[in-house]
Amino acid sequence: MRFTKKDLKIIGACLYICEGTKLRTDNRNRKVHSVEFTNTDPRVIKLFLEFLRKIINAEEQRIKAELFIYPDHDEEGLIEFWSKSTKIPKERFNKTIRLKQKNYKFKPNPLGTFKIRYHHKKHFLRIQDMINESFGEE
Repeated sequence: MRFTKKDLKIIGACLYICEGTKLRTDNRNRKVHSVEFTNTDPRVIKLFLEFLRKIINAEEQRIKAELFIYPDHDEEGLIEFWSKSTKIPKERFNKTIRLKQKNYKFKPNPLGTFKIRYHHKKHFLRIQDMINESFGEE
């Protein structure tokens, strides 16, 4: 499905307000202006990346990936899958986070959980402005 730039801007703002990280402070009490978006659905991840690339004009080299997996996941296979799906080279994947199995009734997503990391203060603030424009001030 193809979206207009206006649609993609609204969709990106909606996705980020739901699944993106909010402004926070680090352990030295400095503000962290990092765009981080986490999801398990490759379609949602690709849509948010399209927003970053086409609307935000993200600097491609700054887009990083992080994978959260459980012991029964195939780390190399999942890195390969997500790299192809997102067009983020494997070299830009941060260290995989290995989670412990919660309980036997819990069935983790077979694709793991994928996080986009993009450190750019100006672009973080631009996304916040888009959210405020679309939904009003907090």
